[in-house]
Amino acid sequence: MAHPQTIQIFLPDGDPQGIRIASITTRIVQLIEIPRLRLADFLAMSEAGHVGLYLLFGEDDETGHAKAYIGQTGNLGARLKQHHDGKDFWNRALVALSLTHSLTVTHAHYLEWLAISRAAQAARCKLENSTTGTRPHTPAAMEAECREIFETIDILLTTLGHPVFEALVKREEDNRRVGRPAATTPPPSDADFFLRNERADARGRYTEAGFIVLAGSWGRAQAVPSFVGTSPYRKRQAMIEAGDLAINEERLVFLRDVHFNSPSAASDMVSGRATNGWTEWKDATGKTLSDVTGRVVPTRSATVT
Repeated sequence: MAHPQTIQIFLPDGDPQGIRIASITTRIVQLIEIPRLRLADFLAMSEAGHVGLYLLFGEDDETGHAKAYIGQTGNLGARLKQHHDGKDFWNRALVALSLTHSLTVTHAHYLEWLAISRAAQAARCKLENSTTGTRPHTPAAMEAECREIFETIDILLTTLGHPVFEALVKREEDNRRVGRPAATTPPPSDADFFLRNERADARGRYTEAGFIVLAGSWGRAQAVPSFVGTSPYRKRQAMIEAGDLAINEERLVFLRDVHFNSPSAASDMVSGRATNGWTEWKDATGKTLSDVTGRVVPTRSATVT
């Protein structure tokens, strides 16, 4: 259950785009964000010799999709140096360690397994790890400690803008926390919005992260001519190639929850044309997203079909 917390972010060199050290003031776990360009600075820090969990973040050059690699090590600096020499995709590393040197390699192995499992389940990004691995044997007391440590890491990662363990849409939250499989499709919610016509039947949610079109939604398979070749159209094709969307007869089917920065980008994808998402998406009573949120937006020209 969420509750108020105080998080401290320290900038060692005063640059908010440089190394950032985040911690919850009442806990011993610390998270350090390291731009690849500043790796040498981290290697000179005493924390580089710690046992810890690390995450590498970057993007796919072709699709722009987020990518990540998760690992653990007995020496953070040495392992990041290896990945600097051997992996191209990443541009930021985040390492989690103990201020009291209390993390052991056993802790790290369990945290690595848990982190990979949760990241794979959340599906926020493509994992570069070849497998989720086997759950390591860990004494019950240590497992409980690791799960508490993991919660802190999750909060700090999200605070720094990397919510890799947070699903786009919450599904059976209690089940997910204890490791049981979540439902494929979330239950209906008062926060759901719909885009329904003869060429679409899509459901989505407007969240802090943007607009999410839910798995199982479908829209127009063939885009209108004026939409072909645009940036949204190219994204559409890339998502089909990546397996996020599929063409099934005359429908464009969403195979997983898909995040968009704006409601209009989401309705464009569903409709295969330029749209105004603030008026296209409607709740169960027929109110537009614009009406529900109280946001007055200028009219966006839509392509005539």
